[in-house]
Amino acid sequence: MEARKVQKTGTSTITVSLPRDWVAGNNIKPGDTVNIDPLPDGSLSISVKFNTRREGARSVVEVEKGEPDEHLLRKLIGAYLAGFNIIEVRSRERMDLRTKQAVKEFTRMVIGPEIIEETANSVVMHDLSDPVELPQKKCVRRMHLIVESMHRDAMAAYITGDVELARDVIDRDQDVDRLYWMAMKQLVLIQKDRSLSERIGVDVFESMSLNTVGRILERVGDHAVRIARQAIDLADEPKEGKEWDDMRGLSGRSVEVLAESISSFFLHDISAANLVIDRSRELAEEGGRLMPRLLGGGGRGTMSRTAVMDSLNRTNMYASDIAEVAINDGMRLRP
Repeated sequence: MEARKVQKTGTSTITVSLPRDWVAGNNIKPGDTVNIDPLPDGSLSISVKFNTRREGARSVVEVEKGEPDEHLLRKLIGAYLAGFNIIEVRSRERMDLRTKQAVKEFTRMVIGPEIIEETANSVVMHDLSDPVELPQKKCVRRMHLIVESMHRDAMAAYITGDVELARDVIDRDQDVDRLYWMAMKQLVLIQKDRSLSERIGVDVFESMSLNTVGRILERVGDHAVRIARQAIDLADEPKEGKEWDDMRGLSGRSVEVLAESISSFFLHDISAANLVIDRSRELAEEGGRLMPRLLGGGGRGTMSRTAVMDSLNRTNMYASDIAEVAINDGMRLRP
């Protein structure tokens, strides 16, 4: 933070000088144009006129000898989420095949990075994703559509014992993760470059809310996977009777409430969001009444039924969480 004195030039013009290091770092010459953007907090953002993506944003990830693949993947995801568009994986010794396969697995786990250079001891990736083509709003909408279908299919697989459908639900979870990481990365990029928020039509406050909703949807997807795993483990268990029909009905209503919460969030509809929270509480009470009937028969499926009901309840409560974000945003945007 620097304090600079405001000066008056001429009869009415007020000026302040720019920091020397910032001018040099952005290669600004006399006569060049800069953008000056007033921000909601009363401050000003000054940027060069033609603000292109920083090709020099590079991260070097060192691979230690014997380092587990999981540790390397965590570091790569961290570099990706930090907004680096050039990521180099480097090893002091010759990189083994296992490590290179882990790097290639990373490129399949996220959206954008592609391998552009490979040597005996290094792999260089370039993130080709464009936030304008796949902005946060679109990421979150796609996440909702995917997790909704995952939840419906997971319950269908659980009730009918369809193992293949359950495995398909588990595979789809990676698509949800990829979209969430993309949305999370854009929050970081917006904080670094406020002009990006104008290009994708999302300010930093809405970006934070979108990131929160994306995280909630990612957890809903995790619970769909949890139900799918129970479907595989107890595929041969008979699931007939009114209590199973009631469980499927509760699942369908939970998905409906989730959709209503997403709608209220994007429309900034406070009244609709309050209705979602009220309905969510009613579904929680309905689940509480259904639980004893599901567990009354005992048997080896008792723990499975408990896990599935817990996931249904959490999906329902996550819808309530999204509705709360919708209310907070709606109040912030009110004149």
